Amino acid sequence: MRDGRDVNEAIRFQVTRELQPETRSALAAFCRRGRFPQLFAETLAPLLNEGTLTLAFGFTERPWPPKGIGSQQIEAVGIAMVGGSGRALLTPVMVAPQHATNIGLAAAVTKTLLEELRSQSVSSVAYLVRDGDIMLERVLAQASFRRVDLWAATEYADFVENASTPDRVLDALGLLQARIGDILSLALESQHVDRITAYHLGLTSGISAFLHDDMRNAALLPGLLDLVADLPPGGVNVVSAGPRIDLPRGGER
Repeated sequence: MRDGRDVNEAIRFQVTRELQPETRSALAAFCRRGRFPQLFAETLAPLLNEGTLTLAFGFTERPWPPKGIGSQQIEAVGIAMVGGSGRALLTPVMVAPQHATNIGLAAAVTKTLLEELRSQSVSSVAYLVRDGDIMLERVLAQASFRRVDLWAATEYADFVENASTPDRVLDALGLLQARIGDILSLALESQHVDRITAYHLGLTSGISAFLHDDMRNAALLPGLLDLVADLPPGGVNVVSAGPRIDLPRGGER
């Protein structure tokens, strides 16, 4: 696992709801380099036009010219879809292939995104986890997430919302008071480094099947679902079941 002290020095961070052309192009290139180009073409591009997405980036810039198409390269991105009820569905932080074990970078993007959601008065943040996936639920529980009363269904499996609040997640991961520089170099308490590592690598593993067009084996759905994001809030109490929503099949062609 890289500590990021050298590779992360040139990375800058940005959070936005409206992408400039050069950033939109860089996001498309990021998805292509990650071998999931369909995520941008089929999902992100249409949603970006609706203004419901909040995106946090870690990116590098070419020395000259500093503007225009090709001037940015996205190294990591975290995405939240904010519904009208003040709830946000999350997509795990995705990193470029060369940053697969750059936990500091993933954690810095996580902090940037969650702090922005807090500033937007988002009341809860959530992931959609395949029902019965013990590993993901345990990893999320370590970060203060709990099962709530919203279920979604694909043709292949049921997915349960696991929710928390931005501040609780930041606190559980040791990021609430930490500075970005310390996060990038993993200059944090060892238990927080371990928890952040499990959180990032667990979520990355969970979303992998979806990103690579295999809905049948998806353990985690991205937070890019309009009908789920706009439902009334379910709170953060643990419950055994709740309303079930059938989602389009997608994924396999």
